[in-house]
Amino acid sequence: MNINDTVRPTRRQVLRGSLGVFAAAAGASTLSACGPAAGAAGAGAAGRVSVWDLFQGADGVNMRAIIEEVEAAVPDLSVRATTLSWGSPYYTKLAMSSASQQPPDTAIMHLSRMPGYAPGGLLEPWDPTLLAEVGITEADFTPALWESCYYEGELFAMPLDTHPFTSFFDQEIAERAGVLESDGTVEISSAERLEEVGTKLAEVTGGKGISFGYLTDTGQAWRLFWGLYRQTGGGWTIEPGRKAALDEDRAAEVLRSVASWMAGPAMTDNLDYEGGLAAFHGGRVGMILSGVWELGGLQEAVPALGAMPMPTMFGEPAVYADSHSYVLPKQRSMTDEHRRAVYEFVAGVIRQGGQRWGTAGHIPAYLPVQDTPEYRSLHPQTEYASAGEHVVFDPPAWFTGAGTDFQNRMSQALTDAFRGRKQPMDAVGSMLAAIDGFLSAPDPTD
Repeated sequence: MNINDTVRPTRRQVLRGSLGVFAAAAGASTLSACGPAAGAAGAGAAGRVSVWDLFQGADGVNMRAIIEEVEAAVPDLSVRATTLSWGSPYYTKLAMSSASQQPPDTAIMHLSRMPGYAPGGLLEPWDPTLLAEVGITEADFTPALWESCYYEGELFAMPLDTHPFTSFFDQEIAERAGVLESDGTVEISSAERLEEVGTKLAEVTGGKGISFGYLTDTGQAWRLFWGLYRQTGGGWTIEPGRKAALDEDRAAEVLRSVASWMAGPAMTDNLDYEGGLAAFHGGRVGMILSGVWELGGLQEAVPALGAMPMPTMFGEPAVYADSHSYVLPKQRSMTDEHRRAVYEFVAGVIRQGGQRWGTAGHIPAYLPVQDTPEYRSLHPQTEYASAGEHVVFDPPAWFTGAGTDFQNRMSQALTDAFRGRKQPMDAVGSMLAAIDGFLSAPDPTD
């Protein structure tokens, strides 16, 4: 190390410093509107826990009820919950709060975003010993989910759920099409079989068989592609200082299959996100590929709603997903007593609130919840719960994850290939070029 190395700030320090200045100068009013979150240890009783989330609508109602139940069950616990708008503003405010040393005690983060925050010193790792003391252990989660909560050997996320990309279908239309099995499912085990099922459904609907709304959407095309690509066993290289790489032949295979589905009556090719939902709601198609977060609206529109995990069509079970997970923003200081209150709160939500959370469609991450009679009575949730065993997330990098420009750029590169307007290999090349562009930009976590 030379003398300059001892005084030159790293990009991580610059990021945290600049965010702190920004928070003080430009974001003070925004953060103050959320209330004094930081250091709940210094703000009052040790049992007062502050939490940020992005749950609105039905999810927000469910979460507030869960928090009330946890408060009632844990002596001296008082929770101050703040809901912020989903998307980039939420993650910007979360980073600002940590950098300015005014974070909440805990916060919800999409697991796909964690690799962009853990390296920058904006998060603290969870203590497995303390987690075990409040009833949370590795054995209570699927390996696919639990292993994704680690960064460089430390546990940085505590998952509440998984919310995968899945397949919903109208059982009445499926039965009329002759594709409904005796157990109420639809058998699909190959790309060719999906096209066959979609074509049979289209014969009943008189239009298309399967709905997929993706045009102009910032993530939908990517969700479909990445889950199917991981089924092929294809790997990737996304590392600073190296050219981005995918198994181009396998990626092109997936793109050719999607284009084939869309070229005929099997699948819609011209719908945006809302249009895809409307087609299924209105009975103009018999199946939809979408996320479990749409369950509430789908149940209202389709009385005979069936569901199943995304079919394994390319060899290996893999289901694109994300997870609402609790993280620990970096704190200036915290007493042991207050830290335990935070752990008890999060453990309470995960353990006690999982079943209620599952009513909205999310798969409870805590496996014992899935074994309760209350959860087993939920349909069609139980029909796709096994998807949690095979979830795959965005490739870990500082620029990937939910709501990022990465997903938007990937979706843009995929759209024309899905519609047969761009050769698969050309689309793969566009994706790799876009990833190289992200890799060439300075990593703010360094």
